[in-house]
Amino acid sequence: MAWPIVKLWLAVQPQQWRALTLPADAPRVEAIGPDPDRVLLLGPGKSSGYGVHTHELGLGGHLARELSALTQRGCSVDIVSDPSLTAADTGVVIRWANLKRFDALVLTLGGGDALRFRSLFAWRRDVTDLLNTIEECGGGAMHAFIVGVAPVDEFVSLPAPLLRIVNHNIANLNAISEQLCSARPGATFVPATASAGSTRVSLDSPTYAHWARTLAPSLARSLTAVTVPPAERPGSVVTLAAFESSTLASKNVSTSLTSIVQSARVLFDTAGAAITFHDQDSYWFTSTSGVGSMHRDEAGAFCSAAFTNRGLVVLEDTFNDQRFADHPWVLQGPRIRFYAGYPVTAPNGDIVGAVCVFDPGPRRFDPSHETLLRELAHRAETAIRTR
Repeated sequence: MAWPIVKLWLAVQPQQWRALTLPADAPRVEAIGPDPDRVLLLGPGKSSGYGVHTHELGLGGHLARELSALTQRGCSVDIVSDPSLTAADTGVVIRWANLKRFDALVLTLGGGDALRFRSLFAWRRDVTDLLNTIEECGGGAMHAFIVGVAPVDEFVSLPAPLLRIVNHNIANLNAISEQLCSARPGATFVPATASAGSTRVSLDSPTYAHWARTLAPSLARSLTAVTVPPAERPGSVVTLAAFESSTLASKNVSTSLTSIVQSARVLFDTAGAAITFHDQDSYWFTSTSGVGSMHRDEAGAFCSAAFTNRGLVVLEDTFNDQRFADHPWVLQGPRIRFYAGYPVTAPNGDIVGAVCVFDPGPRRFDPSHETLLRELAHRAETAIRTR
């Protein structure tokens, strides 16, 4: 009875989800590392990346980086998503996708089904058929993770009584999905909860990062159980005893670093980005995007002062830090007020540089983006090690 009213309301009233940004890049993300795990992310809504401009900041990107950090292996996530995809349609897509190419499957189901008030009987039948299809197509070894349907308060405009009915229906669908997954060793249900400090679920990068952190531990355990890293082949990777500036003279390395720094600027939506390196003689070499030429000595002084530890460095306002308040990069040149960077290390563990993003105005750093900056640093490390 409620569906015709909801359908009419959705048709005539402006809906926030229709104005949300969607990623324009290819539906595939990678975290650099050996023996990469292959994950298929499938479904409407959360898989699509509503609310972010790149899949790197969506569920796929955050999941790839979280998994890589836990497994110490690479991870590639292929994303197949369509807003109209239903639970019943998903089984057809799974047969087409050739599950044997993947190590794990993550499903984001139910948004459209919940709004259309799919009957509980039909939902139980569809999810049961879906899990059977996964077992059949995955040869019995594929582990499936079903991410629950999120409450729609933040992105669907409905009168309060209808909203309560929809969210109640969502809770019932999630309960059925959780029950069905608990009865199968090859399936895990993961609720789609609000991120820390929030009471409502919104579609944005912090929420995707929260879901990725929730998914990653159990997903990593399932991958570890079936994945055996290959033995290292002598000579397959060029190992540097220590970083040398001559490495940067390679055209392949230079091209890779340029691509990384341009990606950093776009992904973090900052005015500038840079990768700085130093060799044994402390001369600095800089790849930049969004700024003019920057002197080596100034780059070195800024980044070497920032990296007194081996992790993320964030300066939300350089005017408030006595180390940088009178630095040439702050007072002139790029005029940095905001800075975030992650160290680049050589195989022997020495910090040899940094990947950083910066803006001429102060701003807050989203903690969920730390893994993205770390991944860019890892890509720089890979570039200089495999020249």
